[in-house]
Amino acid sequence: MRLFDEVSKRVMTLSPDDRLLLVDWIMERTGRPLGVAEAAPDYALVTDSSHKVTLEEFLEFERNSPLAHEFVAGEIYAMSGTTRSHDLVITNLISDIRNHLRGRPCRTYTGNRKVEFKCRDDDIVYRPDVWVACGQTRDAEGELIDEPRLVIEVLSPSTERIDRREKAVNYREIHTLEEIVLVAQKVARITLFRRMDQWRPVALKSLEDALELKSIDLAVPLARIYESLP
Repeated sequence: MRLFDEVSKRVMTLSPDDRLLLVDWIMERTGRPLGVAEAAPDYALVTDSSHKVTLEEFLEFERNSPLAHEFVAGEIYAMSGTTRSHDLVITNLISDIRNHLRGRPCRTYTGNRKVEFKCRDDDIVYRPDVWVACGQTRDAEGELIDEPRLVIEVLSPSTERIDRREKAVNYREIHTLEEIVLVAQKVARITLFRRMDQWRPVALKSLEDALELKSIDLAVPLARIYESLP
């Protein structure tokens, strides 16, 4: 108990950003995701937790719903609403990424398109705020198959814990994914994870910094990402 008290005191001397990085570091060392955070009003469980929904049932549910949802291990979650700051950050990122990738065999998507993958034995369906898929792999019908290379999540109060603790771990199960980026929407704070660096977090905290997306060979100044924010 004395050791725990001493560790607690030291942790509380860290800045909020550094405490979040510490959580990421612990998760990486233990290999044990902390799981879905408690349901928040804007990102909430919409199914009975005692009944696990199949992926097919979820997809049918989505087809008949006017709202967007995500699917995690048999449970359906309603997506949170967005703010003006959230949308501006996404617009700024999409603009630079699409211009950079024009003419290349890559496709840039927003949360309107789902990412489906397996995490261990569980089916997962997320809607990243911005993501890039590259490659020319096609299915039996000749349609391009999404091979996510880059995923960007813009954080909001109701989803930040989930994005940092659940999604940042689960996304790593996508074998083509090279980078995960978590972007705060009201202050210049970005956390970058790269597969080539064993997913160790890199924190960017200044508008003078640049977000180096090695997965698509693009550097975006934070000043551009946060441009025109209120």
